[in-house]
Amino acid sequence: MAIVRSTWTSTPINVMGAYNPADWLQPGKLALPVGQLLVKNDNNFAYIAMDLIGDTGNSPGVGDYFWLTFDVDGNRSITPRVDINYGTYPNLPIRIGHQFYLGPGTWTGLQPGPSKALVHQTFGPTPASATPHRIWQLRVPLSEISVTLGATPVQLPFGVRVASSTPPFVHDSPVNFDADFSHLHTLIFALGPDGYPPGTAGVTLAGVGSIPATTINASGRATTAPTYVPHVQNAAFGGVLNILGNNVTVADLYNNHAARKYRIRHRIGTVGPWTDFRQTWANYHWVGGTYVLESFGPDANDMYPLPNPADDYSIQKLLLQWNTTGEVNSVHQFEADFFTATNAPVASPAQTLTLLVDNSAPDIQILGVEHAGHPVQPCDIVDVTAAPGPTRVHIRAFDAAGNLDSYALNAYYGLNQVFTPVLASAGYPGGNWQGTNDSWINAPATFPPVTCAYEFRLTAGKRVTNGYGYIGSWEFSDHMTFKK
Repeated sequence: MAIVRSTWTSTPINVMGAYNPADWLQPGKLALPVGQLLVKNDNNFAYIAMDLIGDTGNSPGVGDYFWLTFDVDGNRSITPRVDINYGTYPNLPIRIGHQFYLGPGTWTGLQPGPSKALVHQTFGPTPASATPHRIWQLRVPLSEISVTLGATPVQLPFGVRVASSTPPFVHDSPVNFDADFSHLHTLIFALGPDGYPPGTAGVTLAGVGSIPATTINASGRATTAPTYVPHVQNAAFGGVLNILGNNVTVADLYNNHAARKYRIRHRIGTVGPWTDFRQTWANYHWVGGTYVLESFGPDANDMYPLPNPADDYSIQKLLLQWNTTGEVNSVHQFEADFFTATNAPVASPAQTLTLLVDNSAPDIQILGVEHAGHPVQPCDIVDVTAAPGPTRVHIRAFDAAGNLDSYALNAYYGLNQVFTPVLASAGYPGGNWQGTNDSWINAPATFPPVTCAYEFRLTAGKRVTNGYGYIGSWEFSDHMTFKK
């Protein structure tokens, strides 16, 4: 098996266009017997190119194809109706489909329904070979393979088949992967860009995850540009946070000033004494062609070992991984001091990183339902012809901390059907938005559309980030039957 480390793309790759070498600079790579597989990702998609220098016959039809299997639950065994195989349809035009595994070498068959997966093939030269050959480019939604980027690396076992009619070949990597998942390759997804846009990193503590320190204001809230990934607005922080070092500064301290240790100072609020911060974490270190899990923690002097900035880690430039669960929901401040191997202080640029932590849940409730002016209790059966009138839903979607991002009220019925239009929705208007503490929502006169059991579902999200996107979602449901 091989380990393939995907790299970040800040610009979505147009896989439906011609092969553009600039799109595939410094990708993750897997060597194949007839070429190579290249992979990049962003927050939404895995972008994959199969550069098949051995497929030099520009044959038409569907005799040239690929399979791409993902062990979605990561247990290195086949889980029926969970693990997924992507491939091309067995008829023209060329398009991508997917099916779920049922067992070794058996599948559900191609699944209907919409997907954001895309595939396109071209034929021509690439930097790998000037001889024209086949190139597959595809885009796989991370949501379809259950990948959610966060503070820790996401590893997903995978296998690939490439097949050609001219010249004829079928190559599986690893061999027999469709029947045995135990030797699948490992794909490690990039968590964010390898470095921040020029001029945005903090001088010592560069930022949190993909969020540069200079986009975090004095109150500890982050706002990034609409075109930046992730785009956050006036956001607090929560969950597990990767606090990264400035690679230029840290490299200078390591190479030119013999810094080999550092200490993190912390306080709650913006005034008062500092205390030495103690936390432990793990990070994968690329050593001799494989990843080795290394543990990090403070010594008796509350100092952490400073890795060589030139070394390759799965989370690059990590100075502190802070699990904020259980911490006070308030402003927290951090500073870093550096030392030699003998604990002598090393002068470093002064910087204070301020973060507003909020791990609290919003108050999301359906306070009541009325039909024709009469209260409807959960599990009631309402005969709307016997008592004509409007249906109203009483809701609360409120966040005392002012970090609500959005809320929506929908009515579901039958087999995953949703009533349209949405009964109510609101998005972040700016400021420290708390949402609504008390609102009555009037359903349209077309509700209910049919006799059925209905679920009123209130959902909400907060503007709280772990540095890679917003985290957390909440919902509240009420069930009843409407007879029409």
